[in-house]
Amino acid sequence: MSNYIDEAKNYIENENFADALKLARKRHGKDDIKSYLTILDMLIDAEFLPAIEEKGLYYQYYDPSHDNGDYGEKYFDRYLEKQPHSINALCDKAMSKFNKGQIDEALSYIDKAHEKYKSYSKIEKPRISKREVSMSRIELLIQSKRYDDALKDLTRYENNFGSDQKSDLYFGQMLQKNGENREAIDYLDKSLGEEATLLAFNSRGDAYYELKEYENALKDYEKCLNYESQIENDLDLKTNFNYKSAFCCVKLGKKDEAIKFLNKTINMLNEYGRLPKDLEAIYQKCSFEKERLLKTGVVEDKEFKKTRFLSTKTALIVLAVILILYVVLKLMGYG
Repeated sequence: MSNYIDEAKNYIENENFADALKLARKRHGKDDIKSYLTILDMLIDAEFLPAIEEKGLYYQYYDPSHDNGDYGEKYFDRYLEKQPHSINALCDKAMSKFNKGQIDEALSYIDKAHEKYKSYSKIEKPRISKREVSMSRIELLIQSKRYDDALKDLTRYENNFGSDQKSDLYFGQMLQKNGENREAIDYLDKSLGEEATLLAFNSRGDAYYELKEYENALKDYEKCLNYESQIENDLDLKTNFNYKSAFCCVKLGKKDEAIKFLNKTINMLNEYGRLPKDLEAIYQKCSFEKERLLKTGVVEDKEFKKTRFLSTKTALIVLAVILILYVVLKLMGYG
């Protein structure tokens, strides 16, 4: 048994649980995961409640397999059995559900946390502010595509806490999705005034696009391209600003640029094999538009032209030379 385990055992025997937990966290900071988890288990055996949440948080955020995809949920359940009014544990459990893709269940736990804020347990002070719980609920509503509900919550959020960069961004996004594009731009301008973000540029670009202000839309989509390398798993987002850049260029008469964006979108979607219906529709739209532009004869597909093809006459000459060489080699005894 390591010196750290002995030290932790001493703390626990003397009911100095907080120092034992501090020691466990120090071992975690030193990547001594074995000692960290051993000390947590000792504290859990001693029924020290914060150690249960601590172990859940380890599997939530740090364990590579997240405890085989459990994301610490069983520890948060144990915590809630003992302390059902814990706002921290309710939010932790909501995050576990979110990570498992169970958005509606995550939302129900955030709702419980929001409700319990009125009379939270005095045993623990919430680590998460009421403002943060309210914002988490808005984000989950957006994830579940309940945009009207998200707008209602955003109005309540502004009334209770005032506006901030995040609420302005989400307000702008929701208004844009509801077709209130001019109002959306006002909120997105405010959000971008506080912080330049890909989501805000993309949503403002969409608002300008719907308003047929293609020059402004293209400027925002071009700003999105600066962030493209940072996007890993959001094909919908990448497709949106690339294919709409193409159609902005079409509307603005920038046909060479349009072909470039159309090719990029088509190639990008080709890499993903079978596509969902909405992305398949975009793929077809881009393919048809590319074909239409090429048929006008005023634009060339420079990417396609990099591949050289032989003319019919040249091809026949090459074929004849190959046949002559074949006959000569046969006469010389080869083959």
